[in-house]
Amino acid sequence: MKKFIIIVFLIFSIKAYAHGTVKILGVEHEKGFIDLKIYLDKDSFLKEELAFESVRKKPSKGETVIPLTKVHEGMMAVVIYHDENSDGELNRGFFWKPQEGFAFSNFYTPKGLPKFKKAAINVIHGSQIVIALNYK
Repeated sequence: MKKFIIIVFLIFSIKAYAHGTVKILGVEHEKGFIDLKIYLDKDSFLKEELAFESVRKKPSKGETVIPLTKVHEGMMAVVIYHDENSDGELNRGFFWKPQEGFAFSNFYTPKGLPKFKKAAINVIHGSQIVIALNYK
């Protein structure tokens, strides 16, 4: 009976955790914050106030894992930046080139203005999204 209870507990624990996470690789240091935004369509894309889900978390050097709480599956674009100086924005230099770590889902590195269609991925419920940050 005791084994049965433990097995049932483990099954429910795994199901409760299966919402999905974003695993951010290549985090260079623990200064500032990691900002994650999830967009569900091209009309809201990169308009931070229209992001479906928005998370700000202290980074862990190497990798940072962020659980998703609002969206768990379907078509979406994930945008991440490492707000290294904690000013609440992605700092940019000449030609709008990011001066802080950033990344898009779908291994997308834009050559000009980012496009939702190129960053969009289809997330399966319970899967992990893995994204590597790009620094200057």
